[in-house]
Amino acid sequence: MPFKNLLEVVQSCDKFPYDESISTSEYHSTIPFRLGPHVVGRLLPSTVPKLKEYNDRFDNSPFEIKDSHITFSSGVDSFEKRTEVVKALFDTWREEKAFVALAGWRNELYPVYGDLSRQDNVAFVMERAATPIFGISTFGCHLNAYTKEEDGTIKMWIARRSKTKQTWPGYLDNCVAGGITYKYSTHQTMVKECDEEASIPQHIAEKSRNCGAITYFTYSENGLQPETQYIFDLELPSDVTPKPQDGEVECFYLWTLDEVWHISLRAL
Repeated sequence: MPFKNLLEVVQSCDKFPYDESISTSEYHSTIPFRLGPHVVGRLLPSTVPKLKEYNDRFDNSPFEIKDSHITFSSGVDSFEKRTEVVKALFDTWREEKAFVALAGWRNELYPVYGDLSRQDNVAFVMERAATPIFGISTFGCHLNAYTKEEDGTIKMWIARRSKTKQTWPGYLDNCVAGGITYKYSTHQTMVKECDEEASIPQHIAEKSRNCGAITYFTYSENGLQPETQYIFDLELPSDVTPKPQDGEVECFYLWTLDEVWHISLRAL
């Protein structure tokens, strides 16, 4: 439905309340998933019985499930062991079609971070499509690609997502966007996605500059989705036109900022 202003657009995305006590929805009554003292994810109450049932299949249960929180069992104490346990869980749930989110399996590994005070703080990696089920924070890069007309008018390149995308098929998007997978930096991800999604040459993509980050917390039928997007700006020469390459983008539009504003309010 159309929005009245950009604040409503933002609120439709960042819709998880700061105070969970104000809502009776199960989306706002989550169970923390902990790694030591650190909360690395959140599970919906409806997910916990399925995890308990899975846990009970093993003599040495891989998870410790309490009313207050969920964590790995004491023997699951390394990057390799945590990754193995999580992979086995979601491979099983995918085979059993336990969650709709797993129908969009990506074969992409996302890092899950533990102690943020440490440099080597990747606690484990997991399949991208599974992250909402455990409410894991994910990270991505979005590119504002624009051109300047001779009269100084700025126009933005806007992508139309492919109708076959696992998430938000057919919707409008930034010119280039992609998740940050394991062992990739933000800038490496941006340059890679520029080539794959928009056929922007590397020597041009490398000129993109990071201009901040946006964090938001949304949810859907897939689960809980806390996300951080690193934002990049890139001025494209007038003779460079983004072109779809990997099938994730249907087409590109070149619009003035006023056009982008009004079309955003139309929720297309």
